[in-house]
Amino acid sequence: MSARVLRRGRRVPETGAQSRPTPHRRRAARAPVVVALAPLAVALAIAGGCERTPGAGPGPYRTPTPLDAATTGSIAGYLHVRGAKPPRRHVQVTSDATCAAAHPDGLDVEDVRGDGDMLAEAFVWIARGLEDRAFAVPETPVVVDQRGCVFEPRVVGARAGQRIEFVNSDDTLHNVHGTPARSSPWNFGLAVRGARRTITVPTAEVPVGVQCDVHPWMRAALGVVDHPYFAVTGLDGAFTLGRVPAGQYTLAAWHPRLGKRQQEIEVAAGATTRVEITFAP
Repeated sequence: MSARVLRRGRRVPETGAQSRPTPHRRRAARAPVVVALAPLAVALAIAGGCERTPGAGPGPYRTPTPLDAATTGSIAGYLHVRGAKPPRRHVQVTSDATCAAAHPDGLDVEDVRGDGDMLAEAFVWIARGLEDRAFAVPETPVVVDQRGCVFEPRVVGARAGQRIEFVNSDDTLHNVHGTPARSSPWNFGLAVRGARRTITVPTAEVPVGVQCDVHPWMRAALGVVDHPYFAVTGLDGAFTLGRVPAGQYTLAAWHPRLGKRQQEIEVAAGATTRVEITFAP
């Protein structure tokens, strides 16, 4: 619209005899104001990150199911990778001065990590078997940081309805864009160091993708479940799920690069069920 206004304005010679601007001149004089506002609007749109937050809150409250510790067991095991792990990806981050200062030689992204043949940054959870039980949602929030122009941690678990706090620890604009399939998406900016914002994901879903639209190499994943029986593996590939009610379950493991595996298991009271799950690149 502003460009058409400028084309309609006609150039009027400036002379001392002109005490009043003509209508055309007034219209042309207003046009630069419109043009000047356009970059401001763009900047506000970027800083706001197309502001959208999940519109739905947690689902209907269910009274937590009593749990007798004497009738519980545990699940413990390891995740492995068969064969060679994919090589690191080298990412240039020179488009942002803060990111370039944090990674002067570029950023090496290791999609599949772990000691030896172990698999780190995999989300492990009970995928089926707890439908008849309800569990209290923790009041403590899960924190996901944007530090050094990467998400920390890259894979994180949370409960459905639990607060998830995103923090910007960098001296640059970051964006948090979540794309769940079963809940409302969110998209907001964290414009300065120390900025933070809290959201909730009301419906269980694994995975929920998260990315920074400003820095496209920045990606993370949430595992959102409606019970406390989940873990994220470390470099040793190990996980432990404690105080699991005795019963039969489907245990699942998901990795951002290697996908999903699952296994049928049985948990006995007072015993530990041992599990080994192997992924292939």
